[in-house]
Amino acid sequence: MAGNKRVDIYARKLPIFIFNEHQEAYFYWHKAKHEGAIREPLDLFHFDAHDDMDRTVGFGRSLYGPGGRAGSAASLDHHSDFVRNELDLSNFILPAILTKLVRNVYCAFPDWKKIAPSRRRMNLASVFGEGRHIKYNLRSGKGYRRVSDPKVLKAFPDLTYFYYLRGRPADLPGNRKVILDIDMDYFACRDSIMNHMAYELEISRGQYEDRDRILNDPTLPFSRLRFEFFEQDDRHGVRISFRKTPEVSHLPEKQEIQMEIRSLLETLTVREIRPAVITISRSCHSGYCPKEYSEFIEGELVKGLGEAFRASVMAPDTMP
Repeated sequence: MAGNKRVDIYARKLPIFIFNEHQEAYFYWHKAKHEGAIREPLDLFHFDAHDDMDRTVGFGRSLYGPGGRAGSAASLDHHSDFVRNELDLSNFILPAILTKLVRNVYCAFPDWKKIAPSRRRMNLASVFGEGRHIKYNLRSGKGYRRVSDPKVLKAFPDLTYFYYLRGRPADLPGNRKVILDIDMDYFACRDSIMNHMAYELEISRGQYEDRDRILNDPTLPFSRLRFEFFEQDDRHGVRISFRKTPEVSHLPEKQEIQMEIRSLLETLTVREIRPAVITISRSCHSGYCPKEYSEFIEGELVKGLGEAFRASVMAPDTMP
């Protein structure tokens, strides 16, 4: 994808991938595994204003690749295609657990989110280990115990357990090798992105004259959509947008962003965190991190990571 970057840290050969939207991280984690940077499932340290842990119950294709079975070795082309057609910016982490990239998930939220720390043991699996229909938190009898029923294990051969911790950076454990994943909206975020989305479509005269049928549709109030029809120079169109909600954002001054970056890096170094790979999402197309912030944050963050890990930058890289 255009604009993506690869940064290589020569001293430790630590790859850093920078891209536009967060679901691309899934591809770059597989790329890091393919290149030998990830040799076993690692804890994921996810710095973000959102946890990106949405549960998708069904995919149109197997996350395991053409073989469609747990343990199969899919190509990078498959993972690129899977990102483009199956994932979005909020559901890319859980598939990485089934494909043995991620062991446990630690979500660190910025202080302005005021997230209370919590920790849960969870599991997920796909039906017959085929990587398409996903089940979450399978249970054995009453309470939450490790599933031992042979019939269940046969039906879900890729059943995987993991811990999910959410809180602030101070709640993170230390002294471990991790996948370090950072969303730039951790530093500057516009949460009410749908207020800023609108689309114009050209329509026929007949559709324009029939506009009352759409505007009076009884389901329209539940869609949160607004249709504004217009006529101009013998052309007809409709502008579709979302109903406005109160603006929710955290857009600090540059000095505060620099302080937050230094604080994050200090947390990593003091806690002796050793990244195997670093992925950074700009979140600029979705608008979660406004474009006027993302360029500044990218420069400061890459510079800080370079200093923290004795790093230097290298050439661009793209997702096929």
